[in-house]
Amino acid sequence: MRHKRAKSSVTRVIAFVFIVVLVALVVVRLNKEREMRARVETRSKELQAMAAQASAEYQEAVEMSLKIGSDDYIEEVARESLGMVMPGETVFEPNEN
Repeated sequence: MRHKRAKSSVTRVIAFVFIVVLVALVVVRLNKEREMRARVETRSKELQAMAAQASAEYQEAVEMSLKIGSDDYIEEVARESLGMVMPGETVFEPNEN
């Protein structure tokens, strides 16, 4: 009878240790997955921000390409960058003392 109790106690201890080790492994695995998920979410947000910026830059480029060929843009560049005026216009320059 005593031998059966000792064997039963050893079995219980082994089962308890096995369960503790199993739980520890599961906790470690879940922690690693949580860290990986956080990294993936961070990277996803970074990529979404980059995509939004690229989309805005693309839209600006499209708008600029449409504007470049227009007469208004050519006039704006001629006036601001080259200092040109339209025929018949009078240029007034401030007198610096």
